[in-house]
Amino acid sequence: ESLIAKGVPWLTVAHLLALLLPQALGLTIPMAFLVGLLVAFGRLSADRELVAMLACGVSLYRLLRPVMLLAVAAAAATMWVLIVGIPDANQRFNEITYEIIAARVEHDVRPRVFFEEFPGRVVYVQDTAAPEPGWRNVFLADTSTPARPVVYLARRGRMLLDRGARRVELVLGDGWRYNAGERPGDYEISRFEGELILALDPSAVFPAAKPPRGLTELRIADLREQIRLKRSQGLSPHNEIMQIQQKFSIPAACLIFGFLGVALGATARRDGRLAGFVVGIGVIFVYYVLMYLAEAMTKGHLLPAVWSRWVPNIVLAPVAVALLVRRARRADAPVAPALPALAARA
Repeated sequence: ESLIAKGVPWLTVAHLLALLLPQALGLTIPMAFLVGLLVAFGRLSADRELVAMLACGVSLYRLLRPVMLLAVAAAAATMWVLIVGIPDANQRFNEITYEIIAARVEHDVRPRVFFEEFPGRVVYVQDTAAPEPGWRNVFLADTSTPARPVVYLARRGRMLLDRGARRVELVLGDGWRYNAGERPGDYEISRFEGELILALDPSAVFPAAKPPRGLTELRIADLREQIRLKRSQGLSPHNEIMQIQQKFSIPAACLIFGFLGVALGATARRDGRLAGFVVGIGVIFVYYVLMYLAEAMTKGHLLPAVWSRWVPNIVLAPVAVALLVRRARRADAPVAPALPALAARA
């Protein structure tokens, strides 16, 4: 919304939106892979096509082969997004935003709107001087020294920007200057008929440098350098360690979801289509609950950071294998055991 308000072209806005996609894909590719498997196998089960396959001697382990090929492809795509796509896309997004802000500030001073982006100064213009550049009837309040504020009233004004020299100047013409005196209620008035040039803080228009890479914009080599630096300073690098491990643990989850997709979706029962889908959504929920619970334990110094992102995989992997073996033995078994049956066994 802020970019559109600045008059940024739609193609640039679309480019920025596209740069935000990798950040979402890093988490949604494994989820979409599991849901896609459940939808596909649920349809096969509901149409009794899976029954025909099993009757012809096609076992679930044979069906697992193409599923695992897809799982490897999904894992590779997720790993590329997490290792390369997200850091580069996020950084490029920050750089484009930086360039837009630096290029558009000179046009942000609009008639009859108070402009307060310059530290310690407020600018208000009554109208533009079109077709000539600049403004008419300019009000400028300089509060950089709170004890002695200065107010300027000018008939015309304009802004001069020199990006190479990092210089920002406000030029006022034909006006008055009001200086507050040392005692309350005292002030001095001086008139200037020519041009008065006021230097402004260039950091408000030109940031000191391009935006640095944040945690999500760092590649593995940069994260390892941050870990080394923090350890040398006696700080805990748990965030950087978890960020590195996440780039491999989430792609590995695609392989586990492949086992779960076959185990939960491939059934000879007619209720498998809906029940498997619901349980699959529950699996995704459990995965992220375990991930954030492990992160909280790491921050509480209860779990090493190197294992934090692997906890969901460690918990779900044996469950996935056990469910697949159970489904291969009895294809007509329900997706999840009934609670009364579990209570009776207990």
